[in-house]
Amino acid sequence: MSVCLHVFLTTAKQESRFLREAASLLQAGACTEVQLAAKWEPGLVEHEELAPGVKVWRVRLRTLGLPKSLPWQLLKHLEWKTRIVRHARRVRPSLLVAHSLAALPVAVACKRATGARLIYDAHELETERNGLRGLRQKLDRWAERRLIRQCDAVICVSDSIADWYARAYAIPRPAVVRNVPDVPAGGLPAADPRLWRERFGIPEDHLIFIYQSGLFPGRRIEQLIRVFAVVKPGRHLVFMGYGELEELVRAAAKQYPNIHFSPAVKPDEVLRHTAGADVGLVGVANVCLSYYYSLPNKLFEFLLAGIPSLMPAYPEMQRVVESTGAGWVVAEDDASWLAAINRLDRVELKLAEIRMQASTGAYSWENEERQLLNIL
Repeated sequence: MSVCLHVFLTTAKQESRFLREAASLLQAGACTEVQLAAKWEPGLVEHEELAPGVKVWRVRLRTLGLPKSLPWQLLKHLEWKTRIVRHARRVRPSLLVAHSLAALPVAVACKRATGARLIYDAHELETERNGLRGLRQKLDRWAERRLIRQCDAVICVSDSIADWYARAYAIPRPAVVRNVPDVPAGGLPAADPRLWRERFGIPEDHLIFIYQSGLFPGRRIEQLIRVFAVVKPGRHLVFMGYGELEELVRAAAKQYPNIHFSPAVKPDEVLRHTAGADVGLVGVANVCLSYYYSLPNKLFEFLLAGIPSLMPAYPEMQRVVESTGAGWVVAEDDASWLAAINRLDRVELKLAEIRMQASTGAYSWENEERQLLNIL
């Protein structure tokens, strides 16, 4: 049995990028089994089969109940690392994949223990992410500069991030594998254009804007609430997701009749719910370089669902809009977002739909999969 071992420093509850990569590796014959080593938390199973040949092992730590102060956290991490390295020695993987800078030291230790090839799949610009600053950021930069040279290949999610890594560390330019969703074998789920209208009593002639992502700081949640509190009549906002700002969104939904909240849905239900809206909203804010250079998977989900989107005028997203006509870019301030939302009507949406149909296939997982397999 040939194993590909992926390492996450998360609980791996909704890792759609990993599942796409795993399916591609199995189909290409790069391995016969894909394993994911992640973190366990109460309420989750330790061993789970996510798909045929794709298994997750959530490491249940004996030190889990220890305090959250730094020394004890380091002890927990040491146990997590030790157990994964021991597991790697047993299964002798042919390929290792680290899915974040936090997971990279563990993956490097596994490589040293087994001799397996190591791919660093950076899901964002790891040392420039939201909330990272001060001493912690300096330590992360030092660690990444040192460890990235132990990798046999590096993957990034946008061209701007790949260029940054090549410049910052004087390494060969990483491969770019964008977060484009995979179309299921049976085709996309049937769109339900009345889903939100029936659930929230939205009239047929009103426009529905959807934000479907994490409800976290740095995602324009507060700004979108401010804007939709004063938009002209006939424009509704649906928040679909979860996160620490969920209570803020729920409160806004009670206060404003045109703002609505829906809990997150299963990954295979996302596109059906997205297609029930008229316009998608990409909500990252310029609070860090990682967000500014980002190319969110939500943008591609809107493309697949067949709805145009509004997004900030950041380089990677603007490039997609210019190549597909699949939406509009907006300046940072409230007034610009308000003007753009108020300006849209059925005629504008129809023109965007025509442009999107002409660019069908410009972005697909099949194209990204080729980039992934080329570095194996």
